[in-house]
Amino acid sequence: MTMNFQNLTQKLPKPILFGIFGGLGCLLAAAIFGEMWLSLTRRPPQPQTVVLLMDTSSSMSGGKLPEVQAAATGFVDRQNLTVNNLAIVEFADNSQVLTNFDADKTELKQAIANLTPSGGTNLSQGLKTVASLLQNSNTPNILLFTDGQPNNPRASESIARQIRDTGINLVTVGTGDANSNYLTSLTGNPDLVFFANSGEIDQAFRAAEKAISQLSDTSGDYGLIFGIFRIGAWSGFLALGIGLALIVGQNYNLRRRLLSSREVALGSGGGFLAGVIGGAIGQLALLPTINLPTLAIVARMTGWTFLGTLVGGGTSLFVPNLPRGKAFVAGGLGGVLGATCFLLLNAVVGVIPARLVGAGILGFCIGLAIAFSEQLDQEVVLLVRWNNSESTTISLGKEPIELGSSRNAHIYLSRDAGFPVKFAKIYIQEGKILLEFDPSIQKLPKFQNMKILKQELSDGSNRKFGDVLLEIKQKNILK
Repeated sequence: MTMNFQNLTQKLPKPILFGIFGGLGCLLAAAIFGEMWLSLTRRPPQPQTVVLLMDTSSSMSGGKLPEVQAAATGFVDRQNLTVNNLAIVEFADNSQVLTNFDADKTELKQAIANLTPSGGTNLSQGLKTVASLLQNSNTPNILLFTDGQPNNPRASESIARQIRDTGINLVTVGTGDANSNYLTSLTGNPDLVFFANSGEIDQAFRAAEKAISQLSDTSGDYGLIFGIFRIGAWSGFLALGIGLALIVGQNYNLRRRLLSSREVALGSGGGFLAGVIGGAIGQLALLPTINLPTLAIVARMTGWTFLGTLVGGGTSLFVPNLPRGKAFVAGGLGGVLGATCFLLLNAVVGVIPARLVGAGILGFCIGLAIAFSEQLDQEVVLLVRWNNSESTTISLGKEPIELGSSRNAHIYLSRDAGFPVKFAKIYIQEGKILLEFDPSIQKLPKFQNMKILKQELSDGSNRKFGDVLLEIKQKNILK
């Protein structure tokens, strides 16, 4: 299985390989550390207090009422009454409290089943009754269902405004002749108005339920300092995962040991710090835009961009001759692309799946962009052939590519084959490609006759050391 994986990955372009390692690293870090951290630091949700205000005017006669009753019953079934408080009020010519907050699900559903249509639409009276019922309640909410215009629109609108001013959330589900613009004037927010045609009422109730949950959820209210700390640390875990994974990917690509203690320390510490900075910047940018959807998206992307930028710059420490400036830019572009996918997922799937899948995409994009920038910048590369079917390339530049039997060498040469810890290095100096052997090898019997320790190489030059064949390639000649 290991051999099959190695054969497969050796055939992959380095950007794809880096993307896979970055994506897996970020996903694992998010799943193991990120979710645990968010869970440990999450504030418990506050109990919701909801009054279901039902329009039972005569316009509800016919086949409309049964569908509404089914949707309202489903709403009751989904409530956790050990935490939340739920009551039902109906209004027609007058209003009536059908169940108080001490009712169980059986009583609530029975009240819904007993609804009968008759009379007018005295919404203002219904709102007054609910407002009185919700006095001194924590996280109070009204879920209003209506199918038409109230008897006194202005009075209902005035009372609705007074209700909102006291801190009560008003969410509406409208159908039939209900006017969505008028319902918006009641709620004060078009996002809290859900209009449904026949066959869509249950869906509308579910959407309204979600809106109430979001309005009532104070678990995300962490304050400035703790909020930055919480999200910053979470982002830190993600960046840590990406950073270590990209180091592993680089070493795997060169068939070296996967991680040294130094790389673990620098990769984890530097990666975590990069993530904390990126997350903190994103959170600071988000706070003033939280109620401005478009700007809030830009703010979130800003944090991911900084995260990717810093991870890219850090990765350049472990990838020979990767220009730091281009690594910064590439990481930032990867962060933007990953953030875009992250936000799109968050809009269509659950929060946790979005975080996990989005983390994987973020890591993939950052790794892909960094490795692509490396290959895009290559002018001279060292083609390393391990055998007839396995090879890789290393960028040549001012930073020497070290050969030897040390596990820290860029290209490992077998100690059993007689190669010392430090054997040679390949680099570019003043436009020349140089192969320089370490002077210490002259003390070894195998190399004691070597007189010239520095050689100039050119395009197509090749050298074989043990089983490893090295060849110079210019002008980014890559497969």
